[in-house]
Formats: sequence, C-alpha cells, structure tokens
Amino acid sequence: MKSVVKTALLAGLMMFGIGLYAQSITNAGEIFNQGNAQFKAKAFGKAVTLYEKALKICKAVGPDASDLQSQVESQLTTSYFWNGISFYKNRNFDQAVAQLKKAKAMAITISNAKIKNYAHIYIARVYASKGNMLLRQKKLAEASIQYGNALKEDPSSYNAYYGKVLLAKEKKDLPAMMTNVDKLGELAASSSKAAKVYAKAKYITFNTLLNTGAEELQKMHPQKALEYLADAKKYHSANADVYYYTALADVSLKKWGAAIASANKALSLQTTEKSDTYFTLGQAYQGKGEKTAACSAFKKVVKGPNVAAAKYQRTQVLKCK
Repeated sequence: MKSVVKTALLAGLMMFGIGLYAQSITNAGEIFNQGNAQFKAKAFGKAVTLYEKALKICKAVGPDASDLQSQVESQLTTSYFWNGISFYKNRNFDQAVAQLKKAKAMAITISNAKIKNYAHIYIARVYASKGNMLLRQKKLAEASIQYGNALKEDPSSYNAYYGKVLLAKEKKDLPAMMTNVDKLGELAASSSKAAKVYAKAKYITFNTLLNTGAEELQKMHPQKALEYLADAKKYHSANADVYYYTALADVSLKKWGAAIASANKALSLQTTEKSDTYFTLGQAYQGKGEKTAACSAFKKVVKGPNVAAAKYQRTQVLKCK
C-alpha cells in the first residue's frame, strides 16, 4: 500500500513539474512576443530587456525550451546591435560600445557572421568618434587612448587613423602626422570610403607642412624650411605656394639653380598675380650671374611690395637695357 502511495505521489510531482515547465515556456513565449513588438517599434532598449528576461527563463527550463531559446538569442543579438547604434547616434559612446560588444559576443555564440562583422566595425567607429570628441575638448591623452582602442578592435579603422592625424597636428608632431596619413594611404588602395578620408587627411597634412615651412622661412631657417616643404610635396605636388617657398629658401641658401627651377615651377602653376615669384626668380638669375634673364624677370614685377626693389636692381645694379 505504501509503495502504491509513493508511486502515485512521484507521478503527481512529475506531472506538476511538467506543468510548471510548460507554464514557464508559455511565459517565456509571451515575453518574447512582447520583445518582438518593442523591436518592431524600434524601442530597442525595451526589446533587449524583454529578450534577456525570456532567455533567462528558457535557460532555466533547459532542453525543452531550446527551440524558443534559439529564436530569443537571435533577436537579442540583433537588438543589442541596434540598441548600440541608437546610443551611438545619441553620442552616448560608452553605452554604445557596451551594447555592441554584447552583440558581437552573442553573434559569435550563435554563429551570426553578419552581426559579428557589423558590430566589430561599429565598435571601432564608436571609439574613434569618442576620440574625436575628446580631441575637440583638448583632452589629447584621453583621445589617444580611444584611437588606440579603435585600432585594437579594427586595425583597418580609417576613422581612427584620421583621428590620429588630427591629434598629431594638435600636438605639432609632424612625423606622427605623416606616419598616420601614410597608413591611411595604404587603406585607401582597397577602400573607396578610406580613400575619401585619405584625401582630407592629405589636405590637412600638406597645409600643415606648408605653413610650418613658411614659418621656418620667417625665422630665417631656410634649410629647415626646405625639409618641411619637401615633405609637403609628397602630399600635393602641384601647388604653386610650395614651389615659391622652396625658391625663397634656395635663394637664401644661394642654391641658384634649384631656386630657378622651383620659381619656374611655381610660375607654371600660378593662376593669379606672379610678381613676387618673378622677383625671386630675378634674384636667383642675378645670383647665378645670368644678367639678361635676371633683367627679364625683374621687369615682370609690376605689383606688390617688391616693385621698387626690382626697379632698383634693373636700373642701378644690373644696368639693364
């Protein structure tokens, strides 16, 4: 009799347990559907909360909830991603990274290569954007850390390299600036998006080197100026100003032949008033001892601050005919 009662009791407990599991799966399914509704409404944060709750129930139930669990994990992965993107758009960078990292981790678990790849790209992009924000705030060390984080996540992050170009400019670290713009150039070879960023970085780098060269000329450091101007030509070889400044530096160093070549190159590229360049060309020809060419160049100085000086050289020094 006792054995019969015990058996009946065990059977009752089993049925009760099965009922609880069935109720739990039903509850998880209802929460999953609520999550789907929030996802459809693009309320990704609320969807994440509901999917996480449903997933917790599924894991507690075990194998009997495996089918539902797979659906929940798939939707939760996608929701983590889009929630991260929402935080990113609102410039909430830390929470964006946290959600995108969850998306990436779960995507790896469930073999969702698409979400894994997109999360990987955006994690780096968010780090770079945070770096840009810190750079604008003049928090250079903190910005550098964020660009480093971006490149650890994605070594081909052109946004991070562009940020490092801007950081180097702010720090007046021209070698680092060139190193990073050159790395961008490598990435640009295989990416049209990177190529657009590279074009901007080249423009910034060229102008920084050009202006630094001009500053060295003002400081009466012509050899140092030539070094910066030579680097500038690597990023823009068809600019009149870089050749004009090079001619000025060469004249200061009495490199007459080089000055003549640079001044003529500048003249071939200039589309506006050329008097200053003709004056420099005249000085170079004069220094080289080519009187006729010097007279011709000085005669073309018709505007600007060097008109009187050019006339003096023609009439009093060279005695041009």
